[in-house]
Amino acid sequence: MMRFDYGGTGDSMGDGADVTVQSCLADVALAADELRAASGASKVVAIGLRLGGTLAALATSRCALRLRHLVMWDPVFEGRAYLAELAAMHRRYMREEIGEHWEDRSPVSAEGAPSEVLGAPISAAFASELGAIDLGATELRSDHVTVVGTSGATAASAGLRERLPESPSVRWLELPHSAAWNSDAALNAAVVPMDVVQAIVTRVEEVSP
Repeated sequence: MMRFDYGGTGDSMGDGADVTVQSCLADVALAADELRAASGASKVVAIGLRLGGTLAALATSRCALRLRHLVMWDPVFEGRAYLAELAAMHRRYMREEIGEHWEDRSPVSAEGAPSEVLGAPISAAFASELGAIDLGATELRSDHVTVVGTSGATAASAGLRERLPESPSVRWLELPHSAAWNSDAALNAAVVPMDVVQAIVTRVEEVSP
Protein backbone atom coordinates (compact mmCIF):
# COMPACT_ATOMS: atom_id res chain seq x y z
CA MET A 1 0.00 0.00 0.00
CA MET A 2 1.25 3.51 -0.81
CA ARG A 3 -0.03 6.96 0.00
CA PHE A 4 1.85 9.96 -1.39
CA ASP A 5 1.78 13.75 -1.68
CA TYR A 6 1.99 15.27 -5.14
CA GLY A 7 5.13 17.26 -5.86
CA GLY A 8 4.83 20.77 -4.40
CA THR A 9 2.16 19.71 -1.90
CA GLY A 10 2.14 18.28 1.63
CA ASP A 11 5.51 16.79 2.60
CA SER A 12 6.80 16.47 -0.97
CA MET A 13 9.55 18.67 -2.35
CA GLY A 14 8.78 21.42 -4.83
CA ASP A 15 6.97 24.74 -5.03
CA GLY A 16 3.19 24.83 -4.83
CA ALA A 17 3.14 27.47 -7.54
CA ASP A 18 4.58 24.93 -9.98
CA VAL A 19 1.87 22.30 -9.47
CA THR A 20 -0.11 21.44 -12.59
CA VAL A 21 -2.52 18.69 -13.52
CA GLN A 22 0.15 17.22 -15.78
CA SER A 23 2.73 17.14 -12.97
CA CYS A 24 0.21 15.39 -10.72
CA LEU A 25 -0.52 12.79 -13.39
CA ALA A 26 3.19 12.10 -13.74
CA ASP A 27 3.36 11.61 -9.96
CA VAL A 28 0.47 9.11 -10.08
CA ALA A 29 2.21 7.08 -12.78
CA LEU A 30 5.52 7.22 -10.89
CA ALA A 31 3.85 6.11 -7.66
CA ALA A 32 2.32 3.12 -9.46
CA ASP A 33 5.73 2.16 -10.87
CA GLU A 34 7.37 2.49 -7.44
CA LEU A 35 4.64 0.39 -5.83
CA ARG A 36 5.05 -2.37 -8.40
CA ALA A 37 8.83 -2.35 -7.93
CA ALA A 38 8.61 -2.42 -4.13
CA SER A 39 5.89 -5.07 -3.87
CA GLY A 40 6.56 -7.25 -6.86
CA ALA A 41 2.88 -7.03 -7.76
CA SER A 42 1.94 -6.80 -11.42
CA LYS A 43 -1.49 -5.24 -10.88
CA VAL A 44 -2.36 -2.02 -9.06
CA VAL A 45 -5.54 -0.77 -7.39
CA ALA A 46 -5.86 3.02 -7.14
CA ILE A 47 -8.21 4.58 -4.58
CA GLY A 48 -8.64 8.34 -4.91
CA LEU A 49 -10.71 10.84 -2.95
CA ARG A 50 -12.26 13.84 -4.74
CA LEU A 51 -9.64 15.31 -7.11
CA GLY A 52 -7.32 12.40 -6.31
CA GLY A 53 -9.81 9.98 -7.85
CA THR A 54 -10.13 12.17 -10.93
CA LEU A 55 -6.36 12.45 -11.31
CA ALA A 56 -6.00 8.67 -11.10
CA ALA A 57 -8.64 8.35 -13.82
CA LEU A 58 -6.89 10.92 -16.02
CA ALA A 59 -3.57 9.13 -15.50
CA THR A 60 -5.02 5.97 -17.05
CA SER A 61 -6.03 8.01 -20.07
CA ARG A 62 -3.03 10.29 -20.53
CA CYS A 63 -0.09 8.41 -19.00
CA ALA A 64 -0.67 4.87 -20.28
CA LEU A 65 -1.34 3.71 -16.72
CA ARG A 66 -3.29 0.47 -16.71
CA LEU A 67 -5.03 -0.38 -13.44
CA ARG A 68 -6.61 -3.54 -12.15
CA HIS A 69 -9.19 -1.46 -10.26
CA LEU A 70 -9.91 2.27 -10.12
CA VAL A 71 -11.93 3.45 -7.10
CA MET A 72 -13.12 7.08 -7.15
CA TRP A 73 -14.66 8.44 -3.95
CA ASP A 74 -16.78 11.53 -4.69
CA PRO A 75 -14.61 12.37 -7.71
CA VAL A 76 -14.51 15.77 -9.37
CA PHE A 77 -16.63 15.45 -12.52
CA GLU A 78 -16.34 18.97 -13.91
CA GLY A 79 -13.28 21.14 -13.40
CA ARG A 80 -14.97 24.53 -13.63
CA ALA A 81 -17.54 23.58 -11.00
CA TYR A 82 -14.71 22.35 -8.78
CA LEU A 83 -12.87 25.68 -9.05
CA ALA A 84 -16.06 27.50 -8.02
CA GLU A 85 -16.43 25.09 -5.10
CA LEU A 86 -12.85 25.80 -3.97
CA ALA A 87 -13.40 29.56 -4.16
CA ALA A 88 -16.58 29.31 -2.10
CA MET A 89 -14.87 27.07 0.46
CA HIS A 90 -12.02 29.56 0.81
CA ARG A 91 -14.37 32.52 1.35
CA ARG A 92 -16.47 30.61 3.86
CA TYR A 93 -13.44 29.53 5.88
CA MET A 94 -11.91 33.00 5.95
CA ARG A 95 -15.15 34.62 7.10
CA GLU A 96 -15.57 32.02 9.84
CA GLU A 97 -11.99 32.54 11.05
CA ILE A 98 -11.65 36.32 10.68
CA GLY A 99 -15.23 37.55 10.77
CA GLU A 100 -17.75 39.15 8.47
CA HIS A 101 -15.54 42.22 8.00
CA TRP A 102 -13.06 40.13 5.98
CA GLU A 103 -12.93 41.15 2.31
CA ASP A 104 -11.80 38.78 -0.40
CA ARG A 105 -9.17 40.69 -2.38
CA SER A 106 -7.49 37.68 -3.95
CA PRO A 107 -7.21 37.87 -7.74
CA VAL A 108 -9.77 35.81 -9.64
CA SER A 109 -9.47 34.88 -13.31
CA ALA A 110 -12.08 35.72 -15.92
CA GLU A 111 -13.31 32.14 -15.57
CA GLY A 112 -13.78 32.59 -11.82
CA ALA A 113 -10.73 30.57 -10.80
CA PRO A 114 -9.15 31.66 -7.47
CA SER A 115 -5.41 32.32 -7.24
CA GLU A 116 -5.23 30.79 -3.76
CA VAL A 117 -7.30 28.36 -1.72
CA LEU A 118 -6.67 27.95 2.02
CA GLY A 119 -3.01 28.86 1.64
CA ALA A 120 -2.37 26.74 -1.44
CA PRO A 121 -1.54 28.69 -4.61
CA ILE A 122 -3.35 27.94 -7.86
CA SER A 123 -1.38 29.15 -10.84
CA ALA A 124 -3.07 30.29 -14.03
CA ALA A 125 -1.77 27.16 -15.77
CA PHE A 126 -3.11 24.89 -13.03
CA ALA A 127 -6.48 26.64 -13.01
CA SER A 128 -6.73 26.34 -16.79
CA GLU A 129 -5.99 22.60 -16.66
CA LEU A 130 -8.43 22.05 -13.79
CA GLY A 131 -11.14 23.98 -15.57
CA ALA A 132 -10.80 21.77 -18.63
CA ILE A 133 -11.46 18.52 -16.73
CA ASP A 134 -14.50 16.59 -17.92
CA LEU A 135 -14.49 13.16 -16.32
CA GLY A 136 -17.44 12.04 -18.44
CA ALA A 137 -15.33 12.47 -21.59
CA THR A 138 -12.30 10.62 -20.21
CA GLU A 139 -11.41 7.14 -21.40
CA LEU A 140 -10.66 5.01 -18.34
CA ARG A 141 -8.05 2.28 -18.78
CA SER A 142 -8.89 0.05 -15.86
CA ASP A 143 -10.18 -3.52 -15.68
CA HIS A 144 -12.69 -2.50 -13.01
CA VAL A 145 -14.11 0.88 -11.98
CA THR A 146 -15.98 1.74 -8.78
CA VAL A 147 -17.51 5.17 -8.21
CA VAL A 148 -18.52 5.98 -4.63
CA GLY A 149 -20.95 8.84 -4.08
CA THR A 150 -21.85 10.16 -0.64
CA SER A 151 -24.14 12.98 -1.72
CA GLY A 152 -26.51 11.15 -4.05
CA ALA A 153 -26.72 11.43 -7.82
CA THR A 154 -25.88 14.83 -9.29
CA ALA A 155 -26.31 16.39 -12.69
CA ALA A 156 -22.54 16.65 -13.01
CA SER A 157 -22.13 12.88 -12.78
CA ALA A 158 -24.80 12.15 -15.40
CA GLY A 159 -22.34 12.13 -18.29
CA LEU A 160 -20.05 9.66 -16.58
CA ARG A 161 -22.91 7.45 -15.51
CA GLU A 162 -24.20 7.36 -19.07
CA ARG A 163 -20.77 6.27 -20.28
CA LEU A 164 -20.24 3.83 -17.43
CA PRO A 165 -23.55 2.14 -16.64
CA GLU A 166 -23.54 -0.55 -13.96
CA SER A 167 -21.97 -3.75 -15.27
CA PRO A 168 -19.77 -6.61 -14.01
CA SER A 169 -16.73 -4.33 -14.36
CA VAL A 170 -18.36 -1.07 -13.22
CA ARG A 171 -20.07 -0.48 -9.88
CA TRP A 172 -21.73 2.68 -8.59
CA LEU A 173 -22.03 2.79 -4.79
CA GLU A 174 -24.41 5.49 -3.60
CA LEU A 175 -24.17 6.21 0.14
CA PRO A 176 -26.13 9.48 0.48
CA HIS A 177 -26.71 9.06 4.21
CA SER A 178 -23.06 8.60 5.12
CA ALA A 179 -21.56 11.04 7.64
CA ALA A 180 -20.57 14.34 6.02
CA TRP A 181 -16.82 14.44 5.59
CA ASN A 182 -16.09 17.10 2.96
CA SER A 183 -15.99 20.21 5.15
CA ASP A 184 -13.50 22.04 7.32
CA ALA A 185 -15.48 21.12 10.44
CA ALA A 186 -15.43 17.43 9.59
CA LEU A 187 -11.75 17.45 8.66
CA ASN A 188 -10.73 19.27 11.83
CA ALA A 189 -12.77 16.77 13.84
CA ALA A 190 -11.10 13.86 12.00
CA VAL A 191 -14.44 12.52 10.84
CA VAL A 192 -13.95 9.25 8.98
CA PRO A 193 -17.12 7.73 7.47
CA MET A 194 -16.34 4.09 8.18
CA ASP A 195 -19.34 2.88 6.20
CA VAL A 196 -17.70 4.27 3.06
CA VAL A 197 -14.32 2.81 3.99
CA GLN A 198 -15.88 -0.61 4.57
CA ALA A 199 -17.82 -0.44 1.31
CA ILE A 200 -14.59 0.31 -0.57
CA VAL A 201 -12.70 -2.50 1.20
CA THR A 202 -15.49 -4.94 0.39
CA ARG A 203 -15.57 -3.89 -3.27
CA VAL A 204 -11.77 -4.18 -3.63
CA GLU A 205 -11.85 -7.64 -2.09
CA GLU A 206 -14.62 -8.67 -4.49
CA VAL A 207 -12.53 -7.67 -7.49
CA SER A 208 -9.14 -8.86 -6.21
CA PRO A 209 -9.71 -11.49 -3.49
